[in-house]
Amino acid sequence: MAKVILEGWREGLKKVSLTKLQIEKLGMSLKESKSNVDSLLEDEKIVLEIDDENLAKEFLEEAEKLGANCKLFTDDYV
Repeated sequence: MAKVILEGWREGLKKVSLTKLQIEKLGMSLKESKSNVDSLLEDEKIVLEIDDENLAKEFLEEAEKLGANCKLFTDDYV
């Protein structure tokens, strides 16, 4: 199990692409994905629990490219 924490965003954040990324990579609903992006824009931290650590790393890399500030925590994290 891995946790990706979306903790902020940079100017130029690609909101629609970040919403689509959650839907496509994580299988989330449009409503939940959009809500996460809206919350992020309100400076709230979003914690996404992802079963597959490789998928979590892929998601983090793509989210960073889209303008989100993220951190990854895995079960190995102490």
